[in-house]
This record gives sequence, structure tokens and C-alpha cells, in this order.
Amino acid sequence: MIPKYVFATRVRANIRRLRGPLPDEAVRRQTLAISEQLVPACTELCSQEKPQPSLLFEEHQTGVMDSKYQAQACKWRFNSSRNACSNGQLKVDRIFFHTYKDAKPVMRSNGATDVVQYLQQRDAQVNYSDYLKMLKRCIEVKDLLAGRQVHQHIIQHSMLPDQYTVNALINMYLHCGSLEEAQQVFDQLERSVHSWNAMVAGYAQYGHVDKAFTLLRQMQEEGLNPDRTTFMSFLNACKSPGALEWGREVHSQATNAGLLSDVRVGNSVLNMYAKCGSIQEARKVFDKMERRTVVSWTMMIGGYADSGRSQAAFDAFQKMQQEGVEPNQITYMSVLNAFSTPAALEWGKAVHAHIVNAGYESNIVVGTALVKMYAKCGSYKDCRQVFEKLVNRDLIAWNTMIGGLAEGGAWEEASEMYHQMQREGIMPNKVTYVSILNACVNSASLRWGKEIHSRVIKAGFISDLSVANALISMYSRCGSIKDARLVFDKMVRRDVISWTAMIGGLAKNGLGAEALAVFQDMQRAGVEPNRVTYMSILNACSSPAALDWGKRIHLQVIEAGLATDTHLGNTLVNMYSTCGSVQDARQVFDRMAKRDVVAFNAMIGGYAAHSLGKEAVKLFNRMQEEGLKPDKVTYMNLLNACANSGSLEWAREIHTLTVTDGLLSDVSVGNALSSTYARCGSFRDAQLVFEGMSKRNVISWNAMIGGLAQHGRGQDALQLFERMKKEGVRPDVVTFVSVLSACSHAGLLEEGRRYFASMTQDFDITPTIEHYGCMVDLLGRAGQLDEAEALIKKMPLQPNTMILGALLGACRIHGNITVAERAAESSLKLDPDNAAVYVVLSHMYAAAGMWDSSTKVRRLMEQRGITKEPGRSWIEVDGKLHYFVAEDRSHPQAEKIYAELEGLIHRIKSEGYVPDTRLVMHDVNEQEKENAVCRHSEKLAITFGLMTTPVGSPIRIFKNLRVCTDCHTATKFISRIVGREIVARDANRFHHFKDGICSCGDYW
Repeated sequence: MIPKYVFATRVRANIRRLRGPLPDEAVRRQTLAISEQLVPACTELCSQEKPQPSLLFEEHQTGVMDSKYQAQACKWRFNSSRNACSNGQLKVDRIFFHTYKDAKPVMRSNGATDVVQYLQQRDAQVNYSDYLKMLKRCIEVKDLLAGRQVHQHIIQHSMLPDQYTVNALINMYLHCGSLEEAQQVFDQLERSVHSWNAMVAGYAQYGHVDKAFTLLRQMQEEGLNPDRTTFMSFLNACKSPGALEWGREVHSQATNAGLLSDVRVGNSVLNMYAKCGSIQEARKVFDKMERRTVVSWTMMIGGYADSGRSQAAFDAFQKMQQEGVEPNQITYMSVLNAFSTPAALEWGKAVHAHIVNAGYESNIVVGTALVKMYAKCGSYKDCRQVFEKLVNRDLIAWNTMIGGLAEGGAWEEASEMYHQMQREGIMPNKVTYVSILNACVNSASLRWGKEIHSRVIKAGFISDLSVANALISMYSRCGSIKDARLVFDKMVRRDVISWTAMIGGLAKNGLGAEALAVFQDMQRAGVEPNRVTYMSILNACSSPAALDWGKRIHLQVIEAGLATDTHLGNTLVNMYSTCGSVQDARQVFDRMAKRDVVAFNAMIGGYAAHSLGKEAVKLFNRMQEEGLKPDKVTYMNLLNACANSGSLEWAREIHTLTVTDGLLSDVSVGNALSSTYARCGSFRDAQLVFEGMSKRNVISWNAMIGGLAQHGRGQDALQLFERMKKEGVRPDVVTFVSVLSACSHAGLLEEGRRYFASMTQDFDITPTIEHYGCMVDLLGRAGQLDEAEALIKKMPLQPNTMILGALLGACRIHGNITVAERAAESSLKLDPDNAAVYVVLSHMYAAAGMWDSSTKVRRLMEQRGITKEPGRSWIEVDGKLHYFVAEDRSHPQAEKIYAELEGLIHRIKSEGYVPDTRLVMHDVNEQEKENAVCRHSEKLAITFGLMTTPVGSPIRIFKNLRVCTDCHTATKFISRIVGREIVARDANRFHHFKDGICSCGDYW
């Protein structure tokens, strides 16, 4: 008699033989013979109906089970008729035991090891109840290997799993993260509604909402109606804006099925809309519910909290009590989670009072939520008091307290609490370390982050995936990308979060090429990107050179079914704008199914970055027409648009709107206003905003120092820097760029040298390429070209086109062709298509009368297809920008402008002005050269300003390139003869012309 499990044993042996040699040659030969008998039998049965289960247990006195019956049993158990046979051959290794390929008696936990030992001891004496218990244990400890052993044992002993065991196997594979194996068990067995529910829930739980939705459709196509559990499983998994459309579809199906009257289904729909960010739709569902339980109210409050609507959450909390619904501990946790800023502290205290009256203050869960709320609101005194009152402080409470202190920058207090926790006998766990690491958000907290890293190693948590991921994120946020990469490279196992953290860190630190390389490695490793991964890698595409990569990733986003995700849409708009393709950005924006404030902000920001102020303002008006309330980011983007275009009138209108919306007290808005006024040429307005700010940070000071530097007020900039230090504000990297720039524009050579040395000596700031660029510019302007060139050679950084351009510009000022040629050669090696290098060199040759060399450079430009950016100037009159190009007559008032300009040139010539014809690169006669320089765009804009603005008022013009020496000289003469101040902003700085004198002192 052959035991009834002999078939499974032999097939198992055959499969193992296919994967590698067997130690027992006799077994190998026997298995091969049986397999050869099975192939024709399986081929014959592929189209037959399902046999009777009793056939599986058929035994034969001959000593060999009939191969046809074996194949019938095989088909019945594994549903191989559709997917097992191809061209008459049975794919044995895939159909039967693919789940065994990694099954080894090496377990991750004692609990799972116990499962395997139990199986080995009992051998075949295991019933369904035992299997269910063991599979449940595998789920609890998430041990996939042990689960595979249980599955193997079931098949080895020819157990025909009942529906409960099948569902348990599916759940085990799902909970252990093996969706593929769960799907194969699901495909190979007869399915019930419970099986479908398990698979739908499993895919949804692991973020594969698209696959879960496909299964839901397939289930209906096969004639099975989803039940309440199916809908709830799917709806509860829709947790991001990208799943909103699927959620809406299932909401409609649940309504048609008449299930929405079930309060649990209604709550699931409500929760889906809240989690997907559609709080308005969540509120509509909530308002229509016939019966609202405490769960309904809690979900609504949680939705408000997640969307940042603190007051709405507090109002709902009060309303539920007015309707006689008492909050539970989850309600308290949800409403407390809504309060995360100092402005919400009073609401938090009101809820705290209610908690005390309700007797929940001693509840460890609610108490911990209170600790977290007070920490987020910055009230560390209240936070500590609540914490001290907790009777049984568990690890979660300690983690919350330490994380809250660390997040608020109270590192010493956090460190003390960390040690106190251990003195009280509570050892930190991985959550402790992760919460502290997540609170390290900038370079100031890097030292603390490194200390925690060393403690993580000592505690033995360095191999934990979540801790390693937190370390990567911490180092990336703190600017130590090398340390982040070291942690990443040492990881034995990486998940999608690990890859995403590394990609995001590289992108944030300006290493786009490296981020793209890691993204490619991730895909080669078979790790599927998620929406956050795509957002991170799109942020790495931040220059025109990366546009093609951005388009490829956009295509992948579409193929992944994430094109409707609002957050990804916003990121795509930003990517295209940053890469210089505003049209593509607008196409993505217009195609978005739902445009929120963030989407409008991204598009307005794109227009602002490309000096398209008019389009930015139009979109702002449309945003308001669609009922969206601008936030501070909207106004900051609009102010940037005003600054880039130089629109002072628009800036003042935006200023008024920020006052109306109560945003003027926000320090970032104040900084943006101050910077915008300075960049629009009204430094008086900039100073008024700065001095009126109730709170200033280092960015505020940097903006003002930089503004003074741009306006040529170098000494004032240095005085403000000294005032900043006296007020206890520590300068940063950007501060010293502004300070050194001020020294450069004002010709303060010795002061610049002193501040450059002070960076390292007094503030431990390592000079960046921008600082070296300022020093090269300073030395070059002062005529110290040899010293400037020597500094470039000895600096510890590789020179870039910016620093070489500064040297080249200084050579033009001083007419040093020898050094200019060396600088140009080095610059063109880095960027052969840099038009500015060719233009400067050609100008220098022309000015020196080296016409052959000048012509040669211009021909080289033509051969390489390099074009010079045309110079253009513009002026704002009555809220409208008027643009001018040299010798252009497209303006409606061109004839009048040119007539006025001719008279103006005649007047300043009589005062001593002589056109500088050396600037003309073409070898033409003197009169043609004079006509060319006298019709530059700056002169046209100034002339139009004199024609259209009130007599005596300042004239403000803007130019996209550096103002030429002839226009600079001519403007000094014009300011004197017309008696008006003329403010000109070029690509480098501001020039204030008054009474024939420029604020730059001709040092520019």
C-alpha cells in the first residue's frame, strides 16, 4: 500500500530535482519515471471537468497509484487546467511547490521556530484547527518562512484544505508581505466571497489599490456580489488622493447595493474621503448619515485634523457633545492631533479641561496624546506637567515626550529625559530612536543625530530597517549626504522607503544626477517605486538638462496608474517649471482632475520663476474665482513674480492683500515683502517692512543685507551685519554671501578679506563656491587679477562657470586679454555652449581693435549654433509692463519714442556725453556704431518713462543683462538734465542715478 500522501512526496522530490541534484540517486530515478507518466495524463485532462474529491484518496493494491488519477487530483487541487499546461507539457516546478523554494528551517523568532518544531514532532498528525493556529502565529510574528513550512506540511500530507485554511493561507502570505504567493494560492483554489475579500483587503493594505480595484471588478464579472466586508476592506485602504477616483466608484457601488444605510459602511466611505484629502465630500457623507456614532464623529474630526483645519476639528468636537455623543479615547486623540501650532494652544487646553472632567486624564493613551499636543504647540511646561502626572508611564509616553522635546529643538532636555527613562528601568526601543532621529531636521541638530546613531549601534538596532531608514532621512535633512549614503550602502536589506529616502536626500541636497542613478539601481533591484518615490525623483529633475529624464519619469507615473494623484500632479508642474518648460507645466496643470491651492501655488511659482508676472497674476485671479483661499505660499510666489518682473505696483497690491488676510505677522511673508521691495527698486519700502517686523530670523537679516549690497550701499550693509550680531542672531552661509557681495560692489577690499577669514575663524563656516566667487569678484574689480586667479587655483573646490565668469568680467573691466583668454578656455571646457563667454571675449577683442579675433569668436558661435540672449529692458507704467529691445520699433509709440530719444541724445551730447562706440562688435563706420549704441534698450525704456510718468517722479527700469558702459554714462547725463532720479536694475545690481551721479560710484 502506498500512503495517500505518496503523490505529493514524489512530485515534491521531482521539483527539487529540477532545481538541483538530489543526494539519493534512486529517488531521483523513481521521481523522474513518475513525472514522465504524469505528463500525458495531465495533457489529456486539461479540458475535463473537475473530478470527484474521492479520487485523490484512491489507493491501488498494485503498489502504484494510477497516474491518471494522480493528474486528476493534481488538477482538482491546483486548478491547473487554465494555467498549468502549455503545449501539452506540465510546468511542474511552477504549479506545485513554487512556495518551497525559500523554505528552510531557519526562523526569525522563537514563536515561528516552535511552529516548525511542532510540525516535525507531530508529522502527519495535524488537523485543520492546528494549521489555523499555526498560520495565525506566523501572521502574528510575520514569519514568511515558517508560513511556507506550514503550507508545505499541508501538501506533503495530502491534506485537502478547507475554505477556512485556504483563507488562512492567503492571509498569512498577505500579512507576511508576499502578495505573489497569496495570489497564486488564490488562483489555484476554488474561491469564495471570503477569499475575494481577503485578496482585495491584502492588495489594498499594501498600497496596491489599483490591483485591489481590478480584483473587485473581476469578482463581479465572475458572478459574485461584493458584500459589506468587501466594500469596507477596499474603502478603508483608500488613504491617499491618488485613490480618490477608485473610492468614489466603490462609494457609488455601495450606494447602488443599498449598503450605505449600514453605519459601518457609511463610516468607511466617510473615512475614505477624509483620508484621500476630500474633506468637503467627507462632510457631505457625514451630513447625510441617518445615524452618526462616536466613530462617525471621530472620523470627521480626524479628517479635519489631517487637513490642517484645527478650528473645524474643535467645532465638530463641541457639536458632537451638544448632540449627546460622548467622546471616547480615540476621539480625544483625533482632536488633540489637530492642534500642532502655538495658535491652537487654547483649543488644546479647552479639550484638556474636558478630558479632566470626563476622567480620561489618567488614561495612558489620552495622556500621551496630550503630551504630544503640548509639545507640538511649543508649550513644554504644560507638556512636562502632563507627563509627570501620568501614573504608569509606558515606553510610548516616554517616546512621545522625548520626540516632542527634540522636535522643538530642546536637545538638552530631550537628552536628560532619555537618560531618566533608562534610570527608571525603561529601555529605549527602535521607536525611541526613530522619533528622535525624525526630529533632527537641520544642520544644527546634526551633532545630536550622530550621537543617537552611535547609541543605535550600541543598542543593536542598526540592522533594523525602520531605524536605518530614519538615519538616512536624518542625515539627508541635516545636509550630511555622505553619512546618509554610508548608512544606505551598508544596509543588508532595503525596502521602498530606504530607496526613497536616499533618492529624496540626494535630490534635496542638489545631487540630481546621483539621485537619478540611485533610482535606476532601485528599478534594477526589482523594487517598485511608490508615489513618494516618484515625487522625490521628480524633485531631482531641477534643470533644463534634466527635462528628458523628467518626461520619462512622467511616463512611468502614467503607466503606474498614478496620473490622477494630486500630489504627483503638483510635483510634475513644479518639475516642468524648474526645468524651463512652462508650457508642459501648464498642460499638466490644466489636465489635473482636481486642482487645490498647492497646484495653483506650483503653477504661479513656475510663472514667477520665469518672470511671467502677468500670467501669475491672471492665475491668481482665477484661483480666487474658483473659490480657493490663497495661503502664504501663494503670496510668496506672487511676490517673487513681482520681484522678478520689477512690478512695484503689483507688489504693493499683494502687500495690501497679506494685511487683509492677516498674514503680515508671518515672518516668511515679511521676509518675502522686504526682499520684493528691495528687488523692485524701492529700498525705503523694504526698510519699513523690515523694521516693522515683530519677529525676525536670519533670513530677514540676510534679505536686508543682500538688498543693501545690491543697491550699492556697502557700508550700510556691513553696519547692519554688525547690528545683527549684536542682537544675537548667528550668521549663516547665506549671510556671508551677502556680506562679501556688499564688499565687492562697494570696492571694500580689506573688509572683504577680513570677513572671509572671519567665516571660518569666528563662526566655523566652511566657504562654499559662492563665497570664493564673491572673493574673486572683489579682487578682480579691485584690479588684483593675479591674486584672483591664484585664489581659484588654490581653493579646495573645483571652479565652476560662475567663478570663472567673475574673473572674465573683471578682465573686461580692466582690459586684460591674457587672463581673459585663460578664464574663457577653462569656462568653455565646463560649458562649451555658454554664450556669455563668447560675447565677452568678442567684445574685448573688438574694444582692443583685434577685429580678426573678434570675428573668429563670432563665427565660432555661429558654427556651434550658439546664440546670445538678446538684451531687453522694461518699465512698468500704470500697472503694465512695456518691453524694449535695441533698435526695435514694435512698440505702438515707437515713432514718438525714437523722436524723443534723438532729442535727448542731442541734449546730453551738448553736456559732454560721447558715445562709446568701442562696444560695437562689427567693423563698420563710426556713424553706424554711434547709431547702434544710442538705440540700446535701456535708453528706449528711459525715454518712454520720461514721456509717460509724472514730472519729478523716479523712473525705474529693468534689464535682463548687465547694463553697458555707454548706457551707464548716458543715464548719468540724463538724470542731471531732466532733474529726475533714475533707478536701473540689471542682472547684477541696482544703479541709482541722481544729479549726474550713480550710487555705484562707477565701481561696477
